[in-house]
Amino acid sequence: MENKQVVFFPKTFLGMSDITVELLGFIKLMKNVRYYFVLPNYIKNTSTGCKVKKIGHFTRTDCQACLKRRVTNILCITEINGNLNASLLPGQLDNFVLVIYDPSRLYDYGTLFKYEGDSQKFICFIMLSNWLASTENVQKQYYLSEVVMFQKFTKYLLIILNMLINSLETKIVQLTILRLTLFKHILGVMKNYVWLIDNLIHNKHILSRAKSINYLMSCICDAVFGIIILYILNTTFTSSNELFSYISSISHQVIKVLQGTLQWLMGSPAGLKLNDPLNSLLGTCFLYLVNLWWSFLVLCRPFLELTFQVYVFIGIFGLSYQIAILEDVLAIVSFHVYCIYVYAAWLYNLQRKSLMILAKLFVGRSCNPQPGRTTPYTTQQLYVGTISFAILLFLLPTTLIYYIVFVVMRTIMVMARGILIRLRYMLQVLPVYTTLIWFVKPSSSAGIIKMNIVRNEKSSTVVLNTTIVADSWWATVKHYLPELVERPPSVSWITLTKRVCTGKILYPI
Repeated sequence: MENKQVVFFPKTFLGMSDITVELLGFIKLMKNVRYYFVLPNYIKNTSTGCKVKKIGHFTRTDCQACLKRRVTNILCITEINGNLNASLLPGQLDNFVLVIYDPSRLYDYGTLFKYEGDSQKFICFIMLSNWLASTENVQKQYYLSEVVMFQKFTKYLLIILNMLINSLETKIVQLTILRLTLFKHILGVMKNYVWLIDNLIHNKHILSRAKSINYLMSCICDAVFGIIILYILNTTFTSSNELFSYISSISHQVIKVLQGTLQWLMGSPAGLKLNDPLNSLLGTCFLYLVNLWWSFLVLCRPFLELTFQVYVFIGIFGLSYQIAILEDVLAIVSFHVYCIYVYAAWLYNLQRKSLMILAKLFVGRSCNPQPGRTTPYTTQQLYVGTISFAILLFLLPTTLIYYIVFVVMRTIMVMARGILIRLRYMLQVLPVYTTLIWFVKPSSSAGIIKMNIVRNEKSSTVVLNTTIVADSWWATVKHYLPELVERPPSVSWITLTKRVCTGKILYPI
């Protein structure tokens, strides 16, 4: 049995000049409360599966005609001398709450911004918002799918994009060109375009469409930034060959610095006395790797020039593409550093684990062959183990010096690439549209609804005036982020420190 009646009444009726107006809307019963959702008079039907019907009337007189009718359960709202009364015919005035709302500010509430924990608290406003947003007038204003030519164009465009995505996701392509950051970025952008077009041409709710518009504006800003960077490069360098020569000179300087560092390590770095045979062996091997990599770059220079011109052409599409190109260039230039780091880390990790295993000799017991039993070491085992432990311990400083130098270089490269990855992500989710919405239309970024009691003298009806309170800018930005854009993983500095201390390989963060 219902003990309360709540009426959602649009504010637009209060400013009308008509004396009597029919009320159209829906009636819902939830948890012994009967809700009357009165819709604006321009709404005739919705796509929610519920038909709009007449649920009552609104008048600015005493409504004596209503009392003479025999029809019951008809909502009657009157406004006399500024006081609002709500009742069910004939003359029931108890347990009525009248909530006044603004349709122009509420139609996208709940579909644009709702929290999982708070959605049940504002379920009535969310239901009303969904009905308002699903009207034909709102759809005609926002949906681009009403244009037939646009539908045909996007249909063929989706087919082409899906074919390209399927061709790039084959195993052969994944093992070759998709190892490069640029082509991974292109594949991700294609998937984002498919998601964008799908949201624009289909009847998606307002939140998905707002995310699509925000991503589209981010792509436009990305392209504008890319054109500006290319203009600066064109004014600095006369041609792409000159830019390639500049990058080659930087690579040559990196090679010289690395060769000088290795020669410094082969001597007495910082006055340390290292093991001469191991020091000479490591320095000679690492110098050979550096010279081999530089010879390979010189030999492949014509191919690299052609590839670089193709990369520069692709960079016209946006700054994010140029950042992906920069990541590939950084990986090629520092490849020899990565190889030396892998060898140094492997050798350090091997010595560290061996020393930890041999240190068990000083405990006086060997590994348990069976649970609950111990076997003492033999004299031969103690002799060989002690000699091996001493040799590895005295060789550790030499290995550790090389590992420290190259792990610092690797850490710098990993952090630089991590910054580039996050910068590329930020360019794809620039909150341009979100910021405009937050400034121009705060109702679209609403977090809560504030209700104030309206003074209503000589009436038993409680009148509440609703006000949509906009959420913070940062909360709105996080809510508008498109899910399909791959987000960089969070960095665990504790795990990163452990990998550095234990000699495990550092991967891009």
